[in-house]
Amino acid sequence: MTPDFHEFFTLFAKISKKIHANTDTKDILACIVENITRILSAKGCIFWILNTEKQCIETKIFHGFDYQSLMRTDYTTLMTLFEDHKKACVVIPNAREDDRIPDLERLGKRKINSVTGLFFNISGPYTGLLAVYFMGNRTLEPHELELVTALGEQGATALEKAMGHDKKILEIYRKIVEGFALAIEARDRVTHGHSRRVATLSRLTARQMGLDDVMVKNIFHAGILHDIGKIGTRDTVLDRLGHLTPKEMEQIRQHPVLGADILVPLTFFEDIAPMIRHHHERFDGTGYPDKIEGKHIPLGARILAVCDVFETMTAGRPGMRSKDLGSAICELKHGVGTLFDPNVVQAFFAMIQAHPQAMEIHESIDDVLDMLRQNMADLALQNRLEKKTARLFPTGF
Repeated sequence: MTPDFHEFFTLFAKISKKIHANTDTKDILACIVENITRILSAKGCIFWILNTEKQCIETKIFHGFDYQSLMRTDYTTLMTLFEDHKKACVVIPNAREDDRIPDLERLGKRKINSVTGLFFNISGPYTGLLAVYFMGNRTLEPHELELVTALGEQGATALEKAMGHDKKILEIYRKIVEGFALAIEARDRVTHGHSRRVATLSRLTARQMGLDDVMVKNIFHAGILHDIGKIGTRDTVLDRLGHLTPKEMEQIRQHPVLGADILVPLTFFEDIAPMIRHHHERFDGTGYPDKIEGKHIPLGARILAVCDVFETMTAGRPGMRSKDLGSAICELKHGVGTLFDPNVVQAFFAMIQAHPQAMEIHESIDDVLDMLRQNMADLALQNRLEKKTARLFPTGF
């Protein structure tokens, strides 16, 4: 190949401009693999994003011939193929006869001969692996290797920039969550500590149900913020809960909608907003605001519903005496199948038996804020970033 340096520098400048303009990372990587394939007259090119901590392939983007023997391989096989990632590049000289490459489709294996792979460091546990494959026995010339390396580094830079942007957003979100928690605490004059207790009971119930850590943390956050919509409610109404006019009651019934609307623009809370919107739905479809029923109600909202009602009964309200544990449990039993999800109530009872101390929740607002701070970093990695890459690079893209 005769290098066309003008074309290369034009392409390099184009990709740099995309990165600095915050162009969609998918478009940047697609541009890179497409142009590497074209400039090198390759059969195809793949850019994998690997999570070395979880030892999995997060996603991939490719251009050219769909080389399924590589496209469908798993993390372990991929790392075995390109095991010496400390080298500048790893060459597989004869892919057709390499037993490490799964023979998922013989036609594809016959069409590909040599493969060159390069690793690129990305933020945190993420690593990029760029592979170029050819029909013939092809070894990259030094100037070709420099080209592929430069473009691969551009891809890594784009991903780092996107993740760095997420870190800044995360810090903003963390401050927003803390601000919301403090705001709820400040408004919570009559039902002091209600949101904290609901959050703790919901977290324990979610764990009892065997939900994964991300879901548990989302439900905890939803518990803290489930009444955030009441920030827009007048103090004169909040002070008279239990003695409201029909008009005031209708106003109160809008707080799940208002709460969800507050969080909708904050994409980090996209899984939390539906829990907040629907935590007053009933299992038989007679709740509010949307009168949805059964499994159509988000699971987190069904958990919040049980814990919210239970905490209200045991803590009491103006004009409503608190109930003892036995009476509150009986009330929940009466609501099984109509007000509440039977599976959630069963898990809640099992949680109370396993954690009797849950009835005496003493976390201060500072304790809750500490828990929020600890959870936010995990949620960012496990929730937003994973979803972001999943949206950018669908499986099999």
